[in-house]
Amino acid sequence: MTVTTKTTTRWRSRFGGRTLALAAVAMLVLAACGDEEPADGEQATDDEGTEETAAPDADTDDTELRIRTVMDITSLDPNVMPSTTDDAVAMTVLEGLVAYEPGGSGELINVLAEQIELSDDGLSVDFTLREGVQFHGGYGELTAEDVKFSFERTAGITEGEVETSYASDWATLEEVEVTGDYTGTIRLNEPFAPLMINTLPGNAGLIVSQDAVEELGEDFGTSPIGTGPYQWSEWNPGQEIVVERYDDYHGAMFEHLDEPQWERIVWVPIEDDTAADIAIETGDVDMGQISTGSVDRFEADDNFVVDPLATFDYGWIGMNVQDEVLSDVNVRRAIRQALDIDSMIVAGFDGQVARANALVSPEMPIGHWEDAPVYEQDLDQARAYLEEAGYEDGLDLTMIIDDQTGSQEIAEIAQANLAEIGIDLQIDLLDGGEYREVARDANQQLFYISFSNTADPSWATVWFNCEQVGDWNYQHWCNEEFQQLHEDALVETDPDARHDMYVRMQEIMDEDAIAAWVMYRTNLYTYGSDLQISLVPERYGKYLAYDFRR
Repeated sequence: MTVTTKTTTRWRSRFGGRTLALAAVAMLVLAACGDEEPADGEQATDDEGTEETAAPDADTDDTELRIRTVMDITSLDPNVMPSTTDDAVAMTVLEGLVAYEPGGSGELINVLAEQIELSDDGLSVDFTLREGVQFHGGYGELTAEDVKFSFERTAGITEGEVETSYASDWATLEEVEVTGDYTGTIRLNEPFAPLMINTLPGNAGLIVSQDAVEELGEDFGTSPIGTGPYQWSEWNPGQEIVVERYDDYHGAMFEHLDEPQWERIVWVPIEDDTAADIAIETGDVDMGQISTGSVDRFEADDNFVVDPLATFDYGWIGMNVQDEVLSDVNVRRAIRQALDIDSMIVAGFDGQVARANALVSPEMPIGHWEDAPVYEQDLDQARAYLEEAGYEDGLDLTMIIDDQTGSQEIAEIAQANLAEIGIDLQIDLLDGGEYREVARDANQQLFYISFSNTADPSWATVWFNCEQVGDWNYQHWCNEEFQQLHEDALVETDPDARHDMYVRMQEIMDEDAIAAWVMYRTNLYTYGSDLQISLVPERYGKYLAYDFRR
């Protein structure tokens, strides 16, 4: 899973103070998007008359879009989908009843739903599907039975054992009642505040073909069948992920944007930032995420555009409380007090991200803890905590990291910081799969990680609750008060009351010292000046690939 920018005059957040009042929406109305002319791409020279890097040639293939990703896919099954890469690809293939409007307005639009209405008491949602919508691969017409299967499967309430990481997104789902071939009612046993913000327009709201899932089984995640404008074509692990235009697309998204120009969209996994910069500069890929260290170079070149997208994502140094040493809260407090977070932000991100002092970003509509303590390095206090824990003579610890941006620099600074209080820190660099396995099985002590987030704080707190221990709760921390507040906030419909609940949850995390918060992420996208891209701030995937235009 992978911040807002540092306060400068260069960038402004796309969110500003906008409030997403989606939970109170009773009827979703179709909306239209305006068209924009593409920018001209020219070969430029700098003030000294030296030639700058050429943008992709004017003869670039307008039928194929190539995008750099920071990692390969894992699974496009909505029940699993662990990364932004998986989600970015899935957004072209899979659809839900509703989606966020292209262009980042924050409004919801109907997609597979012809009509959808939330009841006044928040306990039911009536929907009518578009008729004639076809699944890819000859799997037939979408019906209300597929909606029932998809939502109940993700909620974990279908018969048999079903792997699902997103059951909490349907925490109050009782059933989906099918009332006709194209009609049904989503029934909840309690109102669910994130329903219209996270669940229906997000991963948990994606609809799959029941026949395809039952036929393909575990292979569905790497051979997904959906209803989107593009259909799955092929995956060459470590090299490319390809989708192709689906000629029988029902057309709902084209009511809000022009039809795509791309016959094929190709994602190219390039983990190394330097290699990614070269791929963008040479036109081998049309667009991609870059590291903060590359921003100035691309901004100085008129052939390229740097487009920062402030996200709700967050990065932190976590501590496994099940570990014998780290089970002592004073050891965790000592570590937190010894760390120089500001230096980590400079070293890992060139100072171009905002420091985090708690879980929920200030960009979030509710739940930001404005008065969260700012932990500056205090070595004397850190040593005092260690002495209280009985480790005045020091100790040895390990820290796992993967290769995401900033990880190594953050770990090296942590290593130097902790050495000052007598802690010898060993750093273990793991690949993504091994990292998750080690962290999930509680075989780590310290770790650095960043998670993606959506426009409701429940999608941040969920990964720290008791049910996620052994899955995504890498702290292996279970606090009963935190758990109860998380569950209560899901069914609380008063935004002010929800805000207070999320602040209290962050206070509990702080009291238990399970983390040293580092940053809120800004995703930095770079592309040729002849390309226009479509960002979706509220959505996990962060961009809508088929709405890019040359």
